[in-house]
Amino acid sequence: MFETLSPELWAETRHNPIVVLNRLGEAGVAAVAEREDFLRVLEEARNATREYQERRPPFFDAHAPLVIGYFSLEFGLAECLPIYSGGLGILAGDHLKASSDLNLPLVGVGLLYRWGFGRQRITAEAQQSEVYVENKAEDLPIRLVEADGGAPLRVTAPIGGESVQIGVWRVQVGRIPLFLLDTDLEENPPHLRTITDRLYVPEPDRRLRQEIVLGIGGMRALKALGIAATVFHMNEGHSMLVGVERIRELRNERQLTFEEARLVARAGIVFTTHTPIAAGSDYFEPGLVWDLLGPYLSQTGLSFERFMDLGREKPGDPRAPLVSTYLALRLSDVSVGVSRLHGAVSRRLWREAWPGIKEAHVPIGSVTNGVHLPTWVSEEIASLLRECVGPDWWELLATDPRWSAIDQIPDERLWATHLKLCESLVGYATDRGGEALEPDALTIAFSRRFTPYKRATLLLQDRERLAKLVRHPDRPVQFVFSGKAHPADSPGKALLHDIVELARTEPRVTFLEDYDIDVARHLVQGADVWLNNPRRFLEASGTSGMKAAANGVLNLSVLDGWWDEAYGPDVGWAIPSGATIDRQATDDQAEAEALYRVLERDLVPAYYQRDAAGIPRRWVAMMRASIRRLAPEYSAGRMVLDYFADAYAPAARRVQQLRLLPDWGG
Repeated sequence: MFETLSPELWAETRHNPIVVLNRLGEAGVAAVAEREDFLRVLEEARNATREYQERRPPFFDAHAPLVIGYFSLEFGLAECLPIYSGGLGILAGDHLKASSDLNLPLVGVGLLYRWGFGRQRITAEAQQSEVYVENKAEDLPIRLVEADGGAPLRVTAPIGGESVQIGVWRVQVGRIPLFLLDTDLEENPPHLRTITDRLYVPEPDRRLRQEIVLGIGGMRALKALGIAATVFHMNEGHSMLVGVERIRELRNERQLTFEEARLVARAGIVFTTHTPIAAGSDYFEPGLVWDLLGPYLSQTGLSFERFMDLGREKPGDPRAPLVSTYLALRLSDVSVGVSRLHGAVSRRLWREAWPGIKEAHVPIGSVTNGVHLPTWVSEEIASLLRECVGPDWWELLATDPRWSAIDQIPDERLWATHLKLCESLVGYATDRGGEALEPDALTIAFSRRFTPYKRATLLLQDRERLAKLVRHPDRPVQFVFSGKAHPADSPGKALLHDIVELARTEPRVTFLEDYDIDVARHLVQGADVWLNNPRRFLEASGTSGMKAAANGVLNLSVLDGWWDEAYGPDVGWAIPSGATIDRQATDDQAEAEALYRVLERDLVPAYYQRDAAGIPRRWVAMMRASIRRLAPEYSAGRMVLDYFADAYAPAARRVQQLRLLPDWGG
C-alpha cells in the first residue's frame, strides 16, 4: 500500500511508511488517495488486516496463568526500524511475529538505539567503515508510552550509586506489543543519556550499563505498564539481570528469603543460549560489577560474592569474572540451545554450571530456530502455495497432508517462477552498484556476519579452481557476497576486505554493501544456492539457510546447526567436515577441497543438466522437496509451538504450583 503511494519514496526511505507519509504531506497523500489503483490496494490492505485480526487462533491451554515477557538486546522487524545487527535480532523479530500469528500472550522488551549498529560503507581501499545515522523518533513506527495523566512514562534503573531515567516506546507487531527502553532523556546527565546510543558497544562498562537497563529497567517497565508476566524468556545472556530483578520483586512482594525467591523466580525463567563458543558471552570483571551493581545487590539479599559466584565458571575464585551465560543458566529452570547439535555443544561448553553431573545429563535442551514464513517467502512462491496448498499454507504443520499438493505444481511453472526471482535479484544487485550479474548463470549466495569461524574466504583457498568456475564458457557460476563485520572485529574486517577485493577483480563475483533485511530478502528469494561453510560445531543454527530453503533455494552447507538435522540429498548438499577444531588450517584446506569437489562433480552439473524444454528436472525436484519438507519444519510457528510445549506452559504450571504452597506467603 505504501509503495503504491510513491514507489520512489518507498525505495529511498528503506521502506519506511512514516517517512513516506511525512514527505508526501497531507496534500500529497490526498492527491494519491483519489487514484483508483491506490483505492484498490488500500481496500485490499484493510481487508487483509481485518482478516488477520479476526483470525484469532486459539492457543493451547497452559493450565496456568500465562503471560510471557520476552527480553532481547536486538529485534529485527523491518529495515525501517534499525535496532538490530544480524541473526539474533532477526530471530527475535520472527519470534514476535509468529507469537502474533498464534495469538500467544507475549510482550517483547528491548532497547531503542539512537544510532543503531551502523551502516556499512566500503572505501576505495576495500575496507569497511561505519556510518551512524541517527534514529529520530518522529521518523520511526513507534509511539511514546504515557502514564496516567498523559505525561511520558518513566521508570528507573540503578547504575552504581545513581539512577537512570528510562522512557518507554511501543512498537505494535501484529497483536504483540514490543516495548523499547530509551535513556536519551533530558532528565539524565550526559553520561547516562548515551547508554542506549549504539548496539553492541565493545566497552564492558557500557555493555553492562545496557544490560542493567534491559534486565532491571525492562522488568520495572512491565510492572509500570501493569503487565503481570508469569514467564520470562531471556534471549541470550544479555538479559541475565531479568532473573536478579525478579528475585528482588518476589522478596519485596512476598517477604521471601533469597533462596525461596530464587526458587520461585527460576521456575518461571526460560533461557536461550545462542553462542557455541565461550568467547561469545559477556565477561565482566569483579571491580566493574561492584561499581555498577554493588548498591543494587544489597536490595536483593544477595551478597556480592554470592552474585559473582552465580556467574563464574568455577565459584570461589575472587578474581574470576562474571560470565553472562553462567549467570543466566543458574537463574533459569529451562535452558535451551537453538538446534539439536547446538544443544549438545552447549552441554559440553557449559557443563561447569552443574559440577559433578555427566555431560549427557546437563540440563540444556534445544529448540531449533525457525523463520517467519510470511516475512521471508517471496510473493511469487507464496502465490503458488496459496493456490495449491491453501490460503493458510504458512501456518500448517509439517505433518499436514496438504503439503503434498506441492508435488502437483508443474516443473515448468515452478522453474519459471524461480527464474523471475533470479531476474529480480540481478536487477536489485545492479541497482545497488554490484557487479553485473547474469540471470541465466548459476548464482550462489553467501551472506552473513563476517567473522573468522564463518570462513567467508574458504573459496579463496584455490583461486585457480575458483576462476575456472566463474569463467566457464558454458556453465558459469556467479557468487554474491554480503554481510558486515562488527566494528571492533579486525579479523572479520580483514576477511571482508579480501572478498571485496575478489569482487573487484573477478568477473561474476559481486559484493552487496550494507547488508540488512532488504538485502537478505532479495538474496534468500533470488539465489539458486545458499552457501554456508562455518567451522563445524561453531554455527549455532543458521536461520538464513532456512529462509532460502522455504523459497526453493538449495542449501550447500557444512553439517552444522540446523543443517545437521535438516540435510538430505533431496534438498541440498553437505560439505564433508573432519572438524578437528584444534588444527584449523588443516580443516580449512580439507574442507575447501571438499567444497570444490561437490561444486564441480555434482552441484554445477545438476543445475546445467537440462531437458529439451530447458528444464533442469532434478534441480526442480530438489526445489520442490526443499519447500515441502523444510518450510513447515523450520518455520517460526513451529519454533514458538515448541517453546510453548517444552518451556512456557511447564514454567507457568511450576509457578502456579509454587504459588499454591502454604508457605508462599501471599
